Amino acid sequence: MSDRFDGAQTWFHWTNGTYFQRQRDGAVTVAKFVISHDNSAKEWEFTIPADEWASIVASVSAKGEVDGRWQVAREFHAGMR
Repeated sequence: MSDRFDGAQTWFHWTNGTYFQRQRDGAVTVAKFVISHDNSAKEWEFTIPADEWASIVASVSAKGEVDGRWQVAREFHAGMR
């Protein structure tokens, strides 16, 4: 990923210049960009591995990370469901 925001890439804009992008291996990259009419610059970026992302999603779901919910989240995110 470059230090410039490329709007052509598939990003989900959450709020205040914070974007999420799913990687091919299921990991999720989170980045914060400052975007103006003539320039953009990345303030920070980190990537959450696929298994950890599934754990986060399952943990914050209504039922939590119990009864196989991690596997359900992992399969859903991987496009298996």
